[in-house]
Amino acid sequence: MATLMPSHPVKAHVILTAHYDHLGKQGHKMYGGANDNASGVSALLFIAAQFTDTPPPFQLSFVATDAEENGLHGAEFFVSQLPLDDAITILNINLDMLAVSRLKKTLYAFTSNAQRRTLQAQLSDISSELIKVKVTSSSNMMNRLTRGEDIDWRRASDHYAFAKAGFAYIYFGMGYDPHHHTSSDQVSNIDQALYIEAVNYIAQFIRQLDMTSL
Repeated sequence: MATLMPSHPVKAHVILTAHYDHLGKQGHKMYGGANDNASGVSALLFIAAQFTDTPPPFQLSFVATDAEENGLHGAEFFVSQLPLDDAITILNINLDMLAVSRLKKTLYAFTSNAQRRTLQAQLSDISSELIKVKVTSSSNMMNRLTRGEDIDWRRASDHYAFAKAGFAYIYFGMGYDPHHHTSSDQVSNIDQALYIEAVNYIAQFIRQLDMTSL
């Protein structure tokens, strides 16, 4: 974990997470996990570099988690160690599967129903010519939009550990990936331009994030 602190006392803590584990080698097959979740870890490192010299007006931590694939264990442990301080607002931004190659170039921001409208208002101030951004708090809606498998997106990645503990969360991802958990999850199946645009968009969102309204 790495943390950036502003020069003045803060009442908000934003925690970026991305899991670095994957299925690895199973039998004679190698599951590299280019999208799930090298894309999220690379984004985490890039965004950390963007804020090194110019920290935002809130505490910003970068956490690479382990054991996501077999039960979110890394995130669960991290959340269990967070100090309980009602004076500090905690927001988790989870980065997972950001590099799906899709005809419909949409970045999804999945959050709680209570946060959805506020998040939508903040994201509407950021423009992109390449991607659309869709805010949703419904797994059913996200499954319809991505036309993929029936996935419980609230429980699908490390943000669920924060959600269960009552913390605010935003999951950024590109939705269903047909290469998910297969040996074809490789760099050759990543839309590089789309991925770069998505990561820059998220970095811009963090730069202008207003924690007072979340």
